[in-house]
Amino acid sequence: MTATACASQPATWTDAHLHVWDTAVLAPPWLAEAPQFAGKFDIARYLRDGGERAGMVFVEADVAPADRAREAKLFAEWGNAARLPFATIAGIEPGVERFSAECDAIGRVLGVRGARRVLHGAKIPFATVDFARDIRALGASALVFDFCVRWTDLALIEQIAYGAPEASLVLDHLGNPPIRSGWASSDCAAWQRLVARVAACPNVCVKWSAMFENAGGAMTADEIRPWFEWCLTCFGPTRLMWGSNWPVCFAPSSSARLSQWIEACAALGRKLGADEQAAIFGSTARRCYRLS
Repeated sequence: MTATACASQPATWTDAHLHVWDTAVLAPPWLAEAPQFAGKFDIARYLRDGGERAGMVFVEADVAPADRAREAKLFAEWGNAARLPFATIAGIEPGVERFSAECDAIGRVLGVRGARRVLHGAKIPFATVDFARDIRALGASALVFDFCVRWTDLALIEQIAYGAPEASLVLDHLGNPPIRSGWASSDCAAWQRLVARVAACPNVCVKWSAMFENAGGAMTADEIRPWFEWCLTCFGPTRLMWGSNWPVCFAPSSSARLSQWIEACAALGRKLGADEQAAIFGSTARRCYRLS
């Protein structure tokens, strides 16, 4: 039985956004531009870095389309071997001709509870009729879809969410806010308005993750606080979940460490009520992704 999550005890947390890979087994195409991530970033290394043991959600790492099913199967193998509760957000691409076949194949893999296609990097059209249709299909199949987008695209997420009320959607990384612009910036004010609009869609949850990446380095609890509190106010604790985004936020070449992220989040979490802590650090993710 999983212990109730508590901010002061990170061992009780569920990590809602974890990447694992071994590039000797399966190498994503972006590795050529990010050689610091070559090698084995597996569950054992994550745990050595201070990762959480109450549960984990494996998130696809933008592998080549032909490797998506293989990646999902590797997650199942590794999760079973670690003997920890897990779920998988597999690489599936809505809006393309192969979507149905890919969805059927990957959806049969043990632990797959949802899908994701990275949308914040390349110019991938997702404000299309075909994309919206496939999001509705994922909802009908009880698969969650994670949106990893630029904050400037949040109005499109609102549009998609209202058009697919039966779908369960998750906004990754607080919507990738403009942290480097500053809390008092006009960009931040625009992000706040857009986040509030997305949060008005009851079928959308949000992940508290990747802030170090968006900031360009480690942040203190006080620096994290306004961005986190805005999303908590908008979404509430039962639609907000904590994630590490390991190892992306903690590259070997970076001074940022997973322990810093955990300590800062714990400091903020301790100021919340017990029920809020239990939701944000555990039950929201376990419910949303139906952790096995």
